[in-house]
Amino acid sequence: MVIDPLFPTCPIRNILARICVPDTLCLIQLLGLKGSATYTELSQDMPDYPLSVSLRILKEDRIIIDETNEYRLSSIGKELYPLASTLILWCYKNFLPRQQK
Repeated sequence: MVIDPLFPTCPIRNILARICVPDTLCLIQLLGLKGSATYTELSQDMPDYPLSVSLRILKEDRIIIDETNEYRLSSIGKELYPLASTLILWCYKNFLPRQQK
C-alpha cells in the first residue's frame, strides 16, 4: 500500500494513490462485469503494460484474487466495484467532450 507522506493516516488519499493508476478502475469494472477472466481474456480489452501493473497493484491490495490463472474480485473488490463503476460513469457523463451541433 502506498502511504502519502504528507497525510499518512488518510485512508482516502492512500487508496486513491493505488487505484487511480491508469486503467486500474477500468480493470475493476471489467472484472466486475465478467466475474472472472484469464490474463489473455483481459488483454483483449486492455493494453498489456497497464494491465500487468494494475493486476499487480490490485493483488497486493487484496482487491483481486488470482486463482488458477483466473482473476476475480475479492470480497473488498466486490464492495469497490459499484463505486468504481459509478465514478467511471460520472466521468464519461461530465468530462467527455460534447458533440458540437
